[in-house]
Amino acid sequence: MASPPSDLRVLVRRLASTPADQLPRLCPVLVGHVLRCGEPLSASPDAGKGKDKGAETPMLVHKLRTHITTLLTGRNASGRFAAVCLIKAVVDVGGWESLRAADPWVRGLISVAQKIDPLPSKELAIITLTKIYMLLQGYPTLIREMATPTLPSFVTACLQLVKSPSTPTSVTETVASSLSKLVMLYPTTLRPFAGQIKTALRAYIAPTTSDSAVVPHTLRESSRRLFILLSYTTPKNGSSDEWVNSIKAAILDCHATTDQIFRGVVESWESSTGYRPQQIRNELDPSGGGDSVDEFPSWEGVQPGSERLIGLLEFLAEYLDNPTKAPVTVPVGELLDLTTRLTLVTPPNPSSEETMQTNPSISRDEKAELWTVLPDIHTAVLRLHGSTIRRLADSALPLSTDIIDHTVRVLSSHRTNPAVREKVYNLTSPLLTLAGPTLPRLTVDSLTPLIQQVCHDILLSAGHLDDTPKPTPPVEKGKQTVQGNADAFLSTPSTTPASLFTPLPASLLTSATFLLPLFLSHLPQPHLSPDIRSLVDRTAILSSNKNAMLASVLNPYKDTRGRYYPSILPFLVQKFGTSKEVEVVRSNLVRAGRYAQLNADEYDPSANLDDLLADKQLRGEEEEDQEMGDAEEPNQQTDIIVEEEKKKEKKVVVSGWGSVLPETNGAVHEAMEVDETPAEVNPFAVTVKETETTIVKKRAASPLKRKSSGSLEAEEETKVKRVAVAAAVAAAVAVDTKTEEEASDSDDEGSVQIDMSLDDEDDDEEEEEEEEEEDDE
Repeated sequence: MASPPSDLRVLVRRLASTPADQLPRLCPVLVGHVLRCGEPLSASPDAGKGKDKGAETPMLVHKLRTHITTLLTGRNASGRFAAVCLIKAVVDVGGWESLRAADPWVRGLISVAQKIDPLPSKELAIITLTKIYMLLQGYPTLIREMATPTLPSFVTACLQLVKSPSTPTSVTETVASSLSKLVMLYPTTLRPFAGQIKTALRAYIAPTTSDSAVVPHTLRESSRRLFILLSYTTPKNGSSDEWVNSIKAAILDCHATTDQIFRGVVESWESSTGYRPQQIRNELDPSGGGDSVDEFPSWEGVQPGSERLIGLLEFLAEYLDNPTKAPVTVPVGELLDLTTRLTLVTPPNPSSEETMQTNPSISRDEKAELWTVLPDIHTAVLRLHGSTIRRLADSALPLSTDIIDHTVRVLSSHRTNPAVREKVYNLTSPLLTLAGPTLPRLTVDSLTPLIQQVCHDILLSAGHLDDTPKPTPPVEKGKQTVQGNADAFLSTPSTTPASLFTPLPASLLTSATFLLPLFLSHLPQPHLSPDIRSLVDRTAILSSNKNAMLASVLNPYKDTRGRYYPSILPFLVQKFGTSKEVEVVRSNLVRAGRYAQLNADEYDPSANLDDLLADKQLRGEEEEDQEMGDAEEPNQQTDIIVEEEKKKEKKVVVSGWGSVLPETNGAVHEAMEVDETPAEVNPFAVTVKETETTIVKKRAASPLKRKSSGSLEAEEETKVKRVAVAAAVAAAVAVDTKTEEEASDSDDEGSVQIDMSLDDEDDDEEEEEEEEEEDDE
């Protein structure tokens, strides 16, 4: 072994020369020296024997451990605090050698937690002991020698701290976090303390404002986690049954609390699991809980009741978020029944015809208070749904329709609440990822308010919407009121969007931005209406959402009539032209467009590469048959020539991106045909529109299948008729043009003749009326 590091020498010298009262101030420096001495602390004492310089290192390590033990067992509280800090550092870097020598330290740390030491020393001792017990997990011999004999004393000291009224919530949170980590490692040792732990932490599971103390959110989470993980201590294979019984008991507590705070409305919900609501006394305030060991603390009032219900819903979500010792059966039916009941109660909406039926025996103030707590309750329901999806993963697919129904109902009820909207967006993203492509049309239609709200939030944050109230019309002079705002006469209409004054939360905007591309990539596009699809495309363009624009290009919209809508590829290339993903998409679509221009009649934009290659091979075989057919049927050349002449007379406009234009029947044209018009057009000329479009598709006959003589004669007759019709149309156009030229030379005469003809018609009508009057007489 090499010479000992200088950090170890300095550390031992300072511990020996510094008074114990001054050590807490030097703790950061001393801990830094320990962290740099990991190699000598983790080395075996026998490694340096037989070497002069190497024998000094084990001696310094032994002196260090002796100094720490002396400080830990001393009477000075400052020295004990410094010893706890040094023990934590030595254990972190010392490895198995330090753990093997930590037996006296473990007993000393437990005594610090039990003594009347300052709370920081006790809290740090609990953290250090937890670290030691976790590191011992890989060494069965050390577990048997150190953990098993000392763990009961450690848990007892922790419970004494939790039960003490003077213990701050931060120390209680530390105790709960430590025990939750140890209960999974030593379930058998902690089994006798499971009941005491539940009793001590029950008050922190779902606290209310009726309680005497304020419980932080972090303490709630750590207490719930420990409460749930105590199912590990159940003997044999009973942990699964214990877990299921606990979660069902929590569901019943939720129903009992809901019976109290929802008594102001007449619920339309009927339980699908057999739960029967309790009989409520309307003359008393809503209340619940109790003073027994197995009950949560008592509460009274709608607001405390809602807090208890929200806490229980979060408690249920923790059941699904935390691991279990063995496979469990999740009561999905009971959970879905509870969430359905909670989401069916919505606040009254003046713009909606459907309103909740209220209980006339309940005061108006209690009903108003119920409407104010509903957003928080519904937010907790959405969090429970999110935990269910994460826990069940693909198995949650059958629940997706019901969860979407609850989500859309909550959004419609609390559209103006940003916190609710953010929770809705966060829940919809995994829902669409899980079950979006399998959703039926009715469910996709129900998502319309959600899609509109997402687009509204994105456009509003981007400055493309103005929510400022419209200016009120001027009041007539006779109806002017005495009171008024003098500043209103000096103000001018503002052109600044309201979003600049009330910006949306960044987390809400992030959730909406992440959700927007999923509407295009994970929803069946034929189930979306054209208005909704155009709204999503417009939002993606205006907000420069690259993922949404890519999803729009890769998922073209096709309506019920089989028509493909224009692509937003030009906008994507314009804004993200340097992106590799965009270049790959653009180049492939351009190739597909060129392919479609050459083969417009048989091109399918939804075909993949294999289909295109198969079609190309098939067309090659058809071209060979065509050449053989052309040699045997020269009479078909006439029809081909006519069509080529027609094509030469027309102008072809091709999209610059190589894109193709859709047709009504689902086929794709390679371009849009526009007839050439003369530079000067006579406005009084008679125009003739050719409404009949003749499309000739030349296909050669196979040498194995010959047409009959009758069919050939019919084809020739059809060709003759076609040429005759074309000639007749040309002649008609020529005659009409000549007539128009003659009429243009005598515009005045023609107008007089028209007037004369009109006068003659009027005279004839007057004579007929007189004859009818004479007949009546």
